[in-house]
Amino acid sequence: MKGFKLRILVFLLLAGFPLSAAGRGPTLFEYVKEYGDVSFAESGVNELDSAIFSMLSYIRFEGTAAEGSVDGVSFKELSDRFFSSEFRYSIRSENWDIWQGCLRMFETAARHRRYADIRVRGYVNIVEEERSSQFSAIVFSLTPALHFIAFRGTDTTMTGWRENFLMTCESETSSQKLAMQYVDEWAPRLEGTIHIGGHSKGANLAIYAAAQATPDVQERIESVWNFDGPGFSRNPDMLSQIEKIKGKIKTFVPDTSLVGMLMRNFDEYTVVKSDNKLFLQHDLFSWHVNGRKFGGEKELSGISRVFDTTLNSTIASMSDEQFHALITLLFDSMEESGIHNVQDIGDNIGRLSGNLAKACVFADKTTRKTLLTMGKYLVKNFGKAVTKETKRK
Repeated sequence: MKGFKLRILVFLLLAGFPLSAAGRGPTLFEYVKEYGDVSFAESGVNELDSAIFSMLSYIRFEGTAAEGSVDGVSFKELSDRFFSSEFRYSIRSENWDIWQGCLRMFETAARHRRYADIRVRGYVNIVEEERSSQFSAIVFSLTPALHFIAFRGTDTTMTGWRENFLMTCESETSSQKLAMQYVDEWAPRLEGTIHIGGHSKGANLAIYAAAQATPDVQERIESVWNFDGPGFSRNPDMLSQIEKIKGKIKTFVPDTSLVGMLMRNFDEYTVVKSDNKLFLQHDLFSWHVNGRKFGGEKELSGISRVFDTTLNSTIASMSDEQFHALITLLFDSMEESGIHNVQDIGDNIGRLSGNLAKACVFADKTTRKTLLTMGKYLVKNFGKAVTKETKRK
């Protein structure tokens, strides 16, 4: 029975890791092709543009003018330089389809009037393994008076994914603090209206930074775009800060959302149809579009509702310290198994299972008790969730 509980626990924790598969419906690429000649002066920022900028923040712009200059560089010029360099080919060898989609979008959008003259600047990328911190942000100045600050979501590193989970039980992570400082630094340099957004963990950072911004900056923020991002800890001070900007937060999740349901703090969200399955839906490039909006669904899938009820009910029954200990055990076992990024998981799953079992056996008494308690709650809450879902049908 204990082994069964552990398997459920590992499945639910690993379910949030982003993988991707090719979509088949009208997507963000079709939107760019159809409306790419309409300038932002003619038609302002919409949810699809916001999703595009959020995803483009995944691209590594180290060594480009986007990083080294306050004035930045035009979108078209940055693309031309980027794709004429050898760096392009090393990036394309990454074995993660979401990044491939980002590169394709960067190259596609640069050929269209709507995006070509955007000024790209403020790029930063900071990874601090000893602090389990991964942070990256960039500014897209669409016009002299309209800007989008995009925060990168979790990349393929285990450092990033460790923080993705820890942010649900810590009052302030290193990345959240950096996001707040980034907005404090850049908002005074930007005239006019500001949009802030991100995908996955990047959405969490965007909400946090906007909530912690000064009142005058918050007044200039028109929208905070949350694309399938995890929620926040139960810290009442943080939640009260978020309440100040709640009306500006626009949340979008796929019909089978897993990451976006993790510790969610919002009851209002738009459900989007995706061609992918399960956690593969975390990829925004698989989401359907309808004109200048996402193609919506009426409600979340049954799987997403079961996941939401099961995991969040279980986390709610634990203290932040207990959940922190659990995540630490999981990711320490990954590191010991030679897993440093998402691509390593498949090749090392056997070693991970063995190291997790060993870690559980040799864990201190308090951690073992936490594991057993969480396993018990997972089974109990899963049963309740399935029963509730069955009654809906």
